[in-house]
Amino acid sequence: MLYRLHKALYGLKQAPRAWNKRIHSFLVQQDFVKYMSEYGVYVKKIIEGNQVLICLYVDELIVIGSDVKDIEAFKTQMMNEFEMSDLGNLTYFLGMEFTEVAEGLVIHQKKYASDILKRFNMMICNPSSSLAETNVKLVMNEEEEPVDPTLFKQIVGLILHMQLV
Repeated sequence: MLYRLHKALYGLKQAPRAWNKRIHSFLVQQDFVKYMSEYGVYVKKIIEGNQVLICLYVDELIVIGSDVKDIEAFKTQMMNEFEMSDLGNLTYFLGMEFTEVAEGLVIHQKKYASDILKRFNMMICNPSSSLAETNVKLVMNEEEEPVDPTLFKQIVGLILHMQLV
């Protein structure tokens, strides 16, 4: 027997692709234009220089705009089309924290850095502005126990990821 699936469901291999296609077609219908240089970013230019920017990551959207009314109108359209919930103002996304100040938003990674320090029992370490001292000549010390290369790679990888984000 052969069955034809008319609707994508979570858990199926093609579900993310089907969702991406569906949200893309909806956003294009709403006059959004997809940025070619940045995957998952859509912009809608509205009269008087206003615009709404959508950042799409899997099934989460960040909605940014120059006018609150335009953002509210878009959210209403989204809620009419999809089953979704509004999580309010942006506070945490992909390891980045957002704090609202008078001048706008401040992006930081205090929680991510703190989680790294806790994970590797380094909460009592002294802070440093760089990862290593400059002009230090490294020599092999055969008297101490060797460093676990996997642990070292994990620490460096997490720090590099923090700097890239």
